[in-house]
Amino acid sequence: MDPFVILSYALIIVGILVWVALLPSGKRFSPKTLNYINIFGGAFLMASCFINLVPHMFLGEGDYRFVTPNLHFKIAAAVLVGYLIQLLLEQLTHGAEHGHNHKETTSHQPLGGLVIGLCIHAFLEGMPLVAPDGDIHQGLLYGIVLHNIPISLVLLSLFMNNRYGFWRSFLLLALFAVMTPLGSLCNIFLIPPDETLQGLIMGVVVGILLHVSVSILFDHDHNTFSWTKLTLILIAFVAAYFTPGCPEIYPL
Repeated sequence: MDPFVILSYALIIVGILVWVALLPSGKRFSPKTLNYINIFGGAFLMASCFINLVPHMFLGEGDYRFVTPNLHFKIAAAVLVGYLIQLLLEQLTHGAEHGHNHKETTSHQPLGGLVIGLCIHAFLEGMPLVAPDGDIHQGLLYGIVLHNIPISLVLLSLFMNNRYGFWRSFLLLALFAVMTPLGSLCNIFLIPPDETLQGLIMGVVVGILLHVSVSILFDHDHNTFSWTKLTLILIAFVAAYFTPGCPEIYPL
C-alpha cells in the first residue's frame, strides 16, 4: 500500500487519540474555543465539498470527459440520500458530529447509540478517501481531520460526565478513530472500482458532509453577526481553495 495512504490513516487516528491526554486531568476546552474550532472545521468542510469533491464526482475518465447526464442524475440523487442518511444518524448522535452534545451532558445515559452512530458516520465518510487508483482526496482528508477535533472533544466530555474510566474511554475513542480508515479499506478492497459506483459513494459522502457543515454554520446563533465567525469562515474557505485535491480541474 502507498505509504502516503498509511500516513493519511495515521493522521486521522492520531488526530483523534491525541485528545485522550485530557482524560486524567479532567480538563475540557471552553465552549467558546470549541465553537471556534467547530466553525473553522465546518467552513473548511463546506468549501472542500464544492472546491474539491463535487468536481471529482462529475469527472469522466483520464481524458477529462464529463460523465453522462444519466450519471449526473444518479450522483445528484446520491447527495440527497447522503443528506437523509445523516439526518437519520443524528437521531442516535444528537448532533455530536457538529460539536453538540445536547441532552447527554445533563443526564448520565448510556452512550452506546451515540458511539454507534458516530462510527457509522466515520465509516461512510472514509469510503471515498482513497480513490481506486490510489490518489488521496486531500480536501476530504484535511476536512475529516479538522471535523474530528470537536467530535473527539465532545466524546471526551460525555465520557467524563458519565464517569467512564480511562481505558473504557480510550477504547471507545479508538474504535471511533479506526472507523474512517476501515471505511476506506473496505472501498479499496471490497468494492469494485466502477466509475458509477465510486461516483455514487462520493455523492452520499458529500451529502453527509454538507448536512454537517450547514448544521455547524447555520446553527442556533446564525442570526447573530460576529466578525470572529466571519473571519474564521473566510480563512477556512481560503485554506480549502489552496488545498490540493482536484488537480484535473485546478492544475498546479
